[in-house]
Amino acid sequence: MNLLSILLQAQPGMGSMLPMIIIFGAFFIYMIWSQKKQEKKIRQYRANLKAGDTVILQTGIYGKIKSIEADGVTIRIEIAPNVVVNVNVNYVYPTNEVQSNSAPTDASNYSK
Repeated sequence: MNLLSILLQAQPGMGSMLPMIIIFGAFFIYMIWSQKKQEKKIRQYRANLKAGDTVILQTGIYGKIKSIEADGVTIRIEIAPNVVVNVNVNYVYPTNEVQSNSAPTDASNYSK
């Protein structure tokens, strides 16, 4: 008998589940674990918010925090001069400048 015929007659067992376990482990590390790490950073960012911070809302609106209510859930954000909105803290995300720890970019430098 040659090797190929022996391998084709082998009974399925734990050896056939090993690749599936490895794929699941890689999926867990790549997708789930990294997502939990990102969520932890966002929770930590929201806990450290203070008046004067520049934030972006989930809708894409940039603004500056004017005040944080005593309940810690509602914040007042100025989105334009003399335009203040109340939002839930769960709709606030760090701006790109905060995420990358770099200086803000000047939009006037971009060519049209």
